[in-house]
Amino acid sequence: MSSLPAEATAALLSLLQSLTSADNNIRANAENSLNTEWISQQLDMLMLGLAEQTLMSQDQTLRSFAAVLFRRIATKQPEGGEVLTSRIIDNVAPEVLTRIKEILLQALSNEQVNDVRHKICDTISELTMGNDGPWPELLPVLFQAAKSPSAGLREAAFRIISYTPTVIEKDGLPAVAEVFHFAFQDPEEDVRISAIVAYTALFETLSKQSWPILQPLLPELLNVLPPLNIPEKSDQLTSALSPLIDLASLAPKLFRPMFKAIVDFGIAVIKNKEMEATTRQTALELLTTFADEAPGMCKKESSYTTNMVVQSLAMMTEVGEDDDEQSSVWREDDDLDSDDADSTHVAARQSLDRLAVKLGGTVLLPPLFQWVPQMIGSANWQERHAALMAISAFAEGCRDVMISELSKVLDMVLPLLQDPHPRVQWAACNAVGQMSTDFADDIQQQYGPRVLPALIQTLESPEPRVQAHAAAALVNFCEEAEQEILEPYLDSLLSHLMILLHSPKKYVQEQVLTTIAIVADSAETKFIKYYDTMMPILFQVLQSDTGSEYRLLKAKCIECSSLIALAVGKDKFTAMSQQLIQLYATIQSGITETDDPAASYLIQAWGRICRVLGTNFLPYLSGVMPPLLEVGKIKPELQLLDDAQEAETFDQEGWEIVPLQGKHIGIRTSSLEDKCTAIELLSIYASELKAGFEPYVAEIMNDIVLPSISFFFHDGVRIAAAQAIPHLLSSIKASGPQNTAMLAEYWRQSVTKLLEALVVEPFVELLTCYYSSLYQSIEVIGTQSLTQEDMDKFVESVVNNMGDYLTRATERANQEDDYGEFGDEEKDDDVSIDEELIAEVDKAIRSVFKAQQSSFLPNFEKLLPMLTQFLTRPEPGCREFAVHVFDNLIEFGGPEAWRYKPNF
Repeated sequence: MSSLPAEATAALLSLLQSLTSADNNIRANAENSLNTEWISQQLDMLMLGLAEQTLMSQDQTLRSFAAVLFRRIATKQPEGGEVLTSRIIDNVAPEVLTRIKEILLQALSNEQVNDVRHKICDTISELTMGNDGPWPELLPVLFQAAKSPSAGLREAAFRIISYTPTVIEKDGLPAVAEVFHFAFQDPEEDVRISAIVAYTALFETLSKQSWPILQPLLPELLNVLPPLNIPEKSDQLTSALSPLIDLASLAPKLFRPMFKAIVDFGIAVIKNKEMEATTRQTALELLTTFADEAPGMCKKESSYTTNMVVQSLAMMTEVGEDDDEQSSVWREDDDLDSDDADSTHVAARQSLDRLAVKLGGTVLLPPLFQWVPQMIGSANWQERHAALMAISAFAEGCRDVMISELSKVLDMVLPLLQDPHPRVQWAACNAVGQMSTDFADDIQQQYGPRVLPALIQTLESPEPRVQAHAAAALVNFCEEAEQEILEPYLDSLLSHLMILLHSPKKYVQEQVLTTIAIVADSAETKFIKYYDTMMPILFQVLQSDTGSEYRLLKAKCIECSSLIALAVGKDKFTAMSQQLIQLYATIQSGITETDDPAASYLIQAWGRICRVLGTNFLPYLSGVMPPLLEVGKIKPELQLLDDAQEAETFDQEGWEIVPLQGKHIGIRTSSLEDKCTAIELLSIYASELKAGFEPYVAEIMNDIVLPSISFFFHDGVRIAAAQAIPHLLSSIKASGPQNTAMLAEYWRQSVTKLLEALVVEPFVELLTCYYSSLYQSIEVIGTQSLTQEDMDKFVESVVNNMGDYLTRATERANQEDDYGEFGDEEKDDDVSIDEELIAEVDKAIRSVFKAQQSSFLPNFEKLLPMLTQFLTRPEPGCREFAVHVFDNLIEFGGPEAWRYKPNF
């Protein structure tokens, strides 16, 4: 029986019919009625009625639509809701929500159609995330459903658990373990796979202490996989393997007892070319995840590295079977980013890259060097291509070992820049470019005379994509090159690049402009010789009235011209500066579309021109600042996603998905990158223009920098804001004594923000930046710049952060290392990050001591226990840090300093 009046049910049914109408007008009116009448005025009746239709309607389509609509409405953010994770369903009266839950559980048990049952499952899962407390009736229903004679209902039980594993509490684990035991042996394949998904999801909600209850089920789970390794079961195997990736990432050591078995199975799937590419890539991703999360376990398993190398190299040869057709498509494709991003050979290359980073050259290079030279000499172009792309992939991770073999590797790679096949030429450019980055000093100092002429010659290739990639490789080489290395080749290099500026392919022109810009940046004053020839060409492009398809070309021209100006310096640039600045201003005023790349390129270019002209740039500042301030004030653009499935399929460039309180939030990171860049440029202006920048400081401090110290949506924004503070304070100070009060005000706000951040910031790299900003700012403000409260908070932060450091150092020292010689490789990055933190804390303590003198002594006393610990640590850096602090005590503590000596 319905809980609603008959007329309400009739009205709701009429609404549902209209919402599914093919007539746009009818549907639009129904949607308006849904929002303005039902959701706003009759929410309880609407949600109860939709739940009833999922149970009572005889129409399968209507039951399905009612479940979908219920969930869509339930997960929406209420009108005017201030909390991003709030939902409309949370506004339903408690007694109505209780009745809705009863109805949906009954609908789950009664439904006979799998597709409709799945939608009811999704709706039930959504309700478990509500703010109305636990749902005690749900778990018994799920346990009962898991034992039902109906396979569809058994599968549905695990579907709900996989979406909302928090319904399983610690006390219920033994019972749920028994349920999984039978599910992994279920006669129905869909039930077994659904159980795998639920099992892996459950681990994410459990404490590590609870894992042993479920770990014994892993062999049973893995027994589900072998029957699926046949071509007609590819989709099912993918569904079973995918959740294991998450489990391997979370708890890789769980697999240790059966690791060889899962490696063997994964390799068998990867080798089976009759399986779908997605399935093979999923198996590869699973095995690669073990290297990411448990490299020691992978190193200890002797078959792992060799098999992964062989299969990755084999998959990388799967570039294209039809030589002529593949080459033709590749040649004509103007989208340089369309290198089959989801293809098997790309997945294999990315896997090899990750293996190299985690396993290192000592482990990886022997099997690689067993196969790569053979592939380089192969008559098959796909094998030569794969070998070159492999070198690009493993060069960085294997750097320490590979560096001694660099000459031999170049002997293999450089001749292939002139390979008969254009895709091999392209891959050779890629390898040379990557090595030029990974082995920058050695490539330039020892092998520059071999590498540069070879790349310059490759610019003559008849293939535009090869031309562009050779120019891109030159960027990698030139970015770190000294002008003395480049000078002998500048004539030849720039003459080749200027020829390519007239290429019919726009992407070649764009890349060449970037290359010229980097060459100028590295050559610096050596570029003056080419300035008078190059700048008029760039002016022509900047002055031309081209269509929207040439916007990026013009933006690249802005970048190139500003970097050339920076390279040649003020004396040479001044004569043309007015003309270039006017061109920039004209372009800026003509920007009408938000996605015009010229906008962001101009922001960077103005910063470079400022660095060239110094205070002579002040007359142009009023035209430059408005768009820069606008970008700096960007608020985070967020999007609440309805469910995990939508989050998985949400694929928009420039966005990142993060979990938050059981929901998924999309954050547009591309705009935040622009915000970060804008703040960095504001720092440059403040640093270069000194007192002349003071009129903008108040707005920047109030609206951009100080709020951004706690901008937890983007680490780079927080870093840029912290780094800007001392420059902005310097600008105020340089403007004269009339702004003393202003300086004091913004110093007070800044030090408060920084000290707060030092207490709450979770990331070591950012703590390092905050300490740096603090001591640089103290140096600007000078003596007695801190209050007693400031010093108390500072010491508290140092004690806490250094205590956390000691914990990390102790964990590294005591870490179980059952992998012999490879243990230290995994710690290097963390050690380096911590060493930077100690260095900046050291500088911060010195600046505080220098500013506060003997008034800091009572606070220093609170540091003594921590310093005593550091003096007795085995790490030299710890002892050095403590000694430096005592040096500061002696230098700045005055006559009372002698009282504070370490107590051993």
